[in-house]
Amino acid sequence: MSFSDIKSFAPLLFKGIENTIFLWLAASLISLCFGAFFGIFRCRRMRMPVLSPLLDTITFVLRGIPFYVQLLLVYFVLPNLFNINLSPMVAGVLSLGLCSAAYTSQMVRAGINTLVDEQWESALVLGLKKTQTLWYVIMPQTLRGILPTLCGELDMLLKSTSIISAIGVLELTRAGQNIIASEMHVVSIYIIIALMYLAISSILNVGLSMVERRYAI
Repeated sequence: MSFSDIKSFAPLLFKGIENTIFLWLAASLISLCFGAFFGIFRCRRMRMPVLSPLLDTITFVLRGIPFYVQLLLVYFVLPNLFNINLSPMVAGVLSLGLCSAAYTSQMVRAGINTLVDEQWESALVLGLKKTQTLWYVIMPQTLRGILPTLCGELDMLLKSTSIISAIGVLELTRAGQNIIASEMHVVSIYIIIALMYLAISSILNVGLSMVERRYAI
């Protein structure tokens, strides 16, 4: 494969990288927001009569069904059930974000439950409300404890974006498959794709490591 060949399909690869990063950012936002919400109201001290069992059930379902099957359900089944139209990109972001949120929820719930009850009781004795105790006392300690595993989940989230190519989203893997279909450079293209994922993952891990070290201080 010559340099001119690489130059000809480079725009398609860069478009794939752009979509991959967008998928990761959007899915990460959903994962962190929903995962934190689910985890907080599933922990021992914040459980609510109806909401918490419902969140337990949702988390169990999301963790029990493989992501690829969830992707197919969101893209093919939900539009038929609710008579809505979901683009492949939206379906990919929703399924990936919610699947990851279930695992993030487990991290948050376990992180909060590991803190001793005296943390809550001391804050309440000092006059803090339950929500203030959660926000100012519990969550900072929880985040410090779960940050390494949370960073690992975000890294895995990046790799999982490749599965979304199954429904036609032009992310990095799909872009490589399209190039192979026209150029037939199978080995070289897959090596390039692997190196690109490695580069993106390395940059992400450096950034997450900096956040982890800064927060630890």
